[in-house]
Parts: sequence; C-alpha cells; structure tokens
Amino acid sequence: MATLAGRAFAQSAGERRINEKSKNRLKKTGHLLKGCKKRKRKHTQAEIKRPNHSLPSHPLASLWKEKLRKSPAKSTQLQSFLLPPQKHHQKKDSPFDAHSSPSPSSSTSRHSSVDSDHATREFIDFLKPLKSGREIFKQCRAFTESMVYKRDMAADELSECVQDFYQNLSDRLHTQFKGSSDHVESVMDEVEKYMMTRLYKEVFCPETTDDEKKDLAIQKRIRALHWVTIEMLCVPVEEEIAEVSDSVVKAITDVIEMDSKRVPKEKLSCITRCSKHIFNAIKISKKEAASADDFLPTLIYIVLKANPPRLQSNIQYITRFSNPSRLMTGEDGYYFTNLVRK
Repeated sequence: MATLAGRAFAQSAGERRINEKSKNRLKKTGHLLKGCKKRKRKHTQAEIKRPNHSLPSHPLASLWKEKLRKSPAKSTQLQSFLLPPQKHHQKKDSPFDAHSSPSPSSSTSRHSSVDSDHATREFIDFLKPLKSGREIFKQCRAFTESMVYKRDMAADELSECVQDFYQNLSDRLHTQFKGSSDHVESVMDEVEKYMMTRLYKEVFCPETTDDEKKDLAIQKRIRALHWVTIEMLCVPVEEEIAEVSDSVVKAITDVIEMDSKRVPKEKLSCITRCSKHIFNAIKISKKEAASADDFLPTLIYIVLKANPPRLQSNIQYITRFSNPSRLMTGEDGYYFTNLVRK
C-alpha cells in the first residue's frame, strides 16, 4: 500500500515537472513570435519609407533589364511598365511653336487633327524666309485662339471678325512689300489656309445658323426632281460621246468633293474644276466654244445629278470666310457666282 502511494506521488511530481517544462517552452515560443512580428513590422515600415526604383524582385528581372539595355527601340512598351518614369525638361517657348501658348481643353481636341498639324507645319515653313514671318505667325495664332471663345457669336459677326483680320493684315503687308500684290496674295492665301483649317469645326455650319436645315431642304428638293431629264433643261451635252461622258462624271465628282475640303480656296478650286469640265463637255458636244447660256443649264443638270452634300453650308462658308479679293476677281469668283445664282 505504501509502495503504491509512493509511486503515485512520484508520478504526479513527474507530471508537474513536465507541465512546467511545457509552459516554459510556450512562453519562449510566444516571445519569439512577438519578436518576429516586431522585426517584420519594422522591416515593412522601412520598405514603405524607402522608394523602390529598381526592377521588380522577379527571377527574370535581370534578364528583362539586360534585354532593355540591348534593344531599347523594341522595348519601349516594356520600359514603360518596368522602369520608373523619367523627367522631361520643358522646351522654351518659340515664336514658331504652334502649341506653346495655352488653349482651352475644348479647342485642343478640335485642333489636334492631322490636317491642322499639317497646315501649321506648312505655314511655318512658308513664313521662315520672310523677315516678318514670326510676327505674322504670332498674330495668326493669337487670332485663331481668340476665335474659340467666340463660337456663340452669330455667323455674320464671326465673318466680320475674320474679314477685318484679313483686311488689316493685307494692308500691313502691302506697306511692307511696297505694293507687290502678287506677293501679298500668296501670303494671304497661306494665312487663310492655316487659319481656316484650324477654325473649320468652329465656323463651318455653326449652330447659330439654320444652314443645316437649309441643306436638308435642298437635298430633299433635288431628290424630288429626279424625273428631270437632260432634254427638259435643254442641256447641249451629248453623253453618248465617251469623252463628254467622262467630263460629266468628273464635274459631278468635283462638286461632291467640295464638301471634303476645309479651306475656302480649296472649295472654290473644286467649283472651278467642275465648271471647266462642263465647258469641255459642251465644247466637244457642240464642236464650238460654249457660251454662258449653255453653261448655266448644264451646271444645274450637274448639280441635280450630283446632289452634293451640305451645298448651302459650303456656299455660306466660302462667302463668309474666303479672302474677299478672290471672290471679286478671277475665274474662281466668276464660277462661284454662277453656282450661287443657280
């Protein structure tokens, strides 16, 4: 009995020692875990504070970096993802810098087209040899940018602003070039091309007019006249002749193409080419020079066949924003007058 009691006491004492050892181990393990967490937290905070400009810690990072170094031209897209952004130094303002001065965000998207950029480069190249080229460019650029804020003005007021600018600049050029009209006209042609290419979306068929409504009405009316024949109009053209038929097709193409042009002078050139094809068709058909009485009914026939898009808007755009001297003189003005009269 005593032996059994002694064994039980010894066993309980051994269990207590084992329990105490287990508790000590747990305490040590807890201290270790706390230390790891603290070190991990410190390490994480240090990483946040220290900016990382290196490549990502990936096994292939060194290989990517080496490829970028060997072939930078082919790895532009990869560089944008892997390498930190580089700082670009801003260029100094240049009198011929088309985008050096700030412009409204609404006009930036309108003037960012390929045609506008191309017209700007051509205008700069044209002005470089001129002594006053930089000053002319500054004035034209400032005017086009100021027109963006006038889009709510009436079309006639917009036209008056542009025509006043043309007149003032033309007067100064006449003084500078000492009355050399040809030189002045060449400069004014380039001024018109630059300005109207950039302002086209602002001033062509503006919302303040009923041009679009009239365009639709004219197209509807022309479609309603599809039954009109060449004989009814007394058109002196023999379309059975191959050369005459070819001239008629070219005339139709030119008057339709007018809508795709931005510059008033280019639109006028389409009308002029169309008219010359008409005169050629009449001449071949009649075997003699065409008269004005022959031309007008033939022009009406071509317009009915073509039904050109936005005819009213194009006529108004040319009237409002073309160089006035071009409409008052020369063959462009003559043919345009006939189109308006029809």
